[in-house]
Amino acid sequence: METCLARAASATPAEVQSVLGDIDGVPRRVLALRSYLRAGDVAARWSWTDDEIAAYERSPAHEEAMAALAWAQARFAERNPGFTLYVNTRVRSLDTQVQRWNGNASVAAAAQAMQGPAESACADDPDGFAAWVKAWRPVPPPNLAAPGLSAHGQGRAFDFQVMEGEVLVAGTDARRIDVDWIATGWARRLAEVMAESPAFKGPLTRPSEPWHYIYVPASNDAPAVVPDPNPEPESESQGTSAGGSA
Repeated sequence: METCLARAASATPAEVQSVLGDIDGVPRRVLALRSYLRAGDVAARWSWTDDEIAAYERSPAHEEAMAALAWAQARFAERNPGFTLYVNTRVRSLDTQVQRWNGNASVAAAAQAMQGPAESACADDPDGFAAWVKAWRPVPPPNLAAPGLSAHGQGRAFDFQVMEGEVLVAGTDARRIDVDWIATGWARRLAEVMAESPAFKGPLTRPSEPWHYIYVPASNDAPAVVPDPNPEPESESQGTSAGGSA
């Protein structure tokens, strides 16, 4: 299958071919390739370089984003005495995205489920392998964007976690959505706060992540998130460690 993967990847942009080499194992690479083939304008969606991140962190656009986050945290604390919102404000680097893709359980499950059919598709029709990969539908889909395609990589998505003092009450473990977010009402309470601000859209529903919100900057000079032209069908996400969402 490596030959089929190499041929299919040869038509992708250079940044995609580079990152595929950093992904562990052929099955995870094929699963990632599927996302790249379906991504539309990869260049517009691609995660920022370290230099681009550094420039953004010195810009008025970054100050605007931090102000929007601070407002959300203050408003949440006001409406929920004794509880606070934690949010990682750093842009998620490509290296971090690769590391999480290589270690994520839902990615491993989807890659394993795809491996057998992909090997058959490669053997039956090597020339049509790229089209087969693009059309494949993992059920359930992995709960991470392929490395380079995460909105976190352009500072346009944030994951919020509910804290009570130093205790994590509702985090980003997808296995605990029903227990920590739905049954306790935190999903609703966070959504109510976010609905008051035009700076945030969400939460993410494909897969379900009640902590994940897209940031919509008000300034015209801030690049907008390019949406996935081929979104996955809505489904519950698989288990992931804290901070490991899309």
